[in-house]
Formats: sequence, C-alpha cells, structure tokens
Amino acid sequence: MKYQRHGFTIIEVVIAIGIFMFGITAILGLFQVGGNLEQSARVHAELAPAIEPLIAELRRDAWLVDASGTPTGLREYVGAEVSGAPGYRFDLIVRPAGENPALRRAELRFYRTSPQRILTRVSFMLERAIPTERLPKRP
Repeated sequence: MKYQRHGFTIIEVVIAIGIFMFGITAILGLFQVGGNLEQSARVHAELAPAIEPLIAELRRDAWLVDASGTPTGLREYVGAEVSGAPGYRFDLIVRPAGENPALRRAELRFYRTSPQRILTRVSFMLERAIPTERLPKRP
C-alpha cells in the first residue's frame, strides 16, 4: 500500500510568510509616505497666503540704512513669527549670489517649534536696494 502525503512543507510555509511580511512592510511604508505628504500639503496651504507679503516686507525692510541712505548690512531674522500664519516661525539666511554685489540669494526656512525641524523653504533674490520711503529726508 502506497502512502501519499498532502499539505505544505515547513520550507514552503516559511517562504510564504516571508513574502507576506515583505508585502505588509511595503504597504505600511506607503502609509508613512502618505502621512508625510499630507503634512507637507497642510504646511504649504497654511503658509501660502503669508509668504508673498512676507517676501515683500523683507525686500522693503531687510537692509539697514545709515544716515546717508547707504545700505550697511542686513537685519537678523531668527525665530521671527510669520504674520498671517499663527504658530509658524522663520529664519532668513542670506548669501551672495554670484558676481553681482547688489544681489543676494535669500532663503526663508519655516518651522514650528525647532529650527532643526524645517517644514519648508522658500528662496528668492534680495536686491541691495532701499525703497525711497525709507531713505532719510534731506533738508
């Protein structure tokens, strides 16, 4: 009499569990990616109305001016509150922009609690120009 065995071997079961675990791990990783994208979209939506007025304000007020109306340096913006977006803060980082000494590359770094946890960044050109309303009045 011939005896037939039906079922799975332990090797087949281990391989099936491994494939299943690989698939579950990939799916759980997608949840994390989706959560990060949702947080990024929320941050951009909350900051979008405030960014353009903030850049206009920085272009107007960032340069320090001496009595003759000559720009002498930049104001320091570290941990400044974002008006129009409660709870957000920003740092302004300014670097030279190539060969033109009148241009600077500016970067706004937005965060909530810690400057080490940057939520988003915005770059723009900051011209070394002073609006006429900020120039000292001449007699």
